[in-house]
Amino acid sequence: MRCNLEEAIFDDLFYKQLGLKDYQSFMDLGNEQVYKGLLNDSKSIIEIRINNRKRRNIPINELLNESVLFPVFQTTICKVENVPPLPNSLIAVEKEMGTIASYKFETESFSLDKLSFTITDLRIRKQSDYILLTKIEYDSRELIGTQSDTVVTERYCLFN
Repeated sequence: MRCNLEEAIFDDLFYKQLGLKDYQSFMDLGNEQVYKGLLNDSKSIIEIRINNRKRRNIPINELLNESVLFPVFQTTICKVENVPPLPNSLIAVEKEMGTIASYKFETESFSLDKLSFTITDLRIRKQSDYILLTKIEYDSRELIGTQSDTVVTERYCLFN
């Protein structure tokens, strides 16, 4: 293909040229751990709509309760620290922009107090430390995303 290994890993044509039906993308390479979520940056916002009307925008940094005396939201932080990457391992990072997930559910009356958020503080090495919103629950039920509309903005690999 005349490209470097990093480009080949993310290129679906590379896997077609291999001709191995079990490997169609980098997601099929035998992933030990996969983390997906909303990245903690200034563009990451949770938008709450009720009956298709926008009611509230919550920047992800508000969930971290860093700038308030009393927490506004129920937030659980799971720390994943110092996970030693296996020798000869690959960490693939793919960043997307757009609507990561939409959640729809019915309730008699919506209350922000019934929402709870799980944040994963992922620390593998200095170049790959991420704080991600990984789960949202309402009234102790995990919400499952119904659709997404994103475009990939960045892809890169870290080799160990």
